Amino acid sequence: MRIDKKFALTVTISILVTILVYIGIVTSLERPTLSRTPISKENAILIVIDNRNLTSSERQDIVTEFVHIKGNGSFYESNLNSNHIGRHLGDSHPTINNANYFVWKVTDKKNNFTYFVDNLNGEIVSEFSQ
Repeated sequence: MRIDKKFALTVTISILVTILVYIGIVTSLERPTLSRTPISKENAILIVIDNRNLTSSERQDIVTEFVHIKGNGSFYESNLNSNHIGRHLGDSHPTINNANYFVWKVTDKKNNFTYFVDNLNGEIVSEFSQ
């Protein structure tokens, strides 16, 4: 049985394109895209200050951390540059619509409050008093 050269070339190119598309999809899940660029931790702090009427002098009492929060309120360590979820860090109130988010955890040490700010749109999705 003889294989046509054009057919073999077509199959080879198809396999290579499929592999490249697969690699592109997998790596796109690991990095933010231009349309989904996360807000900075400074912007997350400003959102909390504006929405909760805190004074800017209280800014030195604010600590931030990038975490992943599940809909039930449990939150986990995370990395801003990937979708990696690490160890369990604690529990909060459930999120506003019981969805999972990558968020900035903004802790106001002076008032003992923690806010979870969505890293894409800046919405406060959960909060709790310590």
